Amino acid sequence: MKLRFRQNSLRLRVNQREVNELASGVALEEDVSFPGNTRMRYILEPYGQHTAAASFVGGVIRVSAPGNDVKQWANSDAIGMYFDLPVDGSSLRVAIEKDLQCTDGSPEEQDPDAFPRSEKSC
Repeated sequence: MKLRFRQNSLRLRVNQREVNELASGVALEEDVSFPGNTRMRYILEPYGQHTAAASFVGGVIRVSAPGNDVKQWANSDAIGMYFDLPVDGSSLRVAIEKDLQCTDGSPEEQDPDAFPRSEKSC
C-alpha cells in the first residue's frame, strides 16, 4: 500500500492482493520508521458504517471505508473510491485507488501485484 499527501488530500494506492484482502474484511497496515525511535503507522480498513472516516491519533493514520463500497469497488473496473470528509470549515479529500502497473521506472519499483493497465486507464 502506498500513501501520498498533497495539499489537504490523502491518497492510498493498493495492489490486487491488497484489494482482495480489503474486500474480504481484512485491514491493511504499513509502518514507517524514523530516526530517534519514532514511527508512523497507516491503516486502511473496511468497516460497517455507510460513510468513510479518517483520523490521525498517536502517530497512526486510520482510513475507514464502508465495507459494502469496498466490495463493490473490488469487483468493478472502477479505479478509485473518493470521499470528502469535513474538517473545520474545509474538507479532507481521501482517494483510495487501485495501483496500476508502472510504465517506466526501475525494476525494484515494479509491483508484480499491480493492476494491469488498460486503454481506459491510460
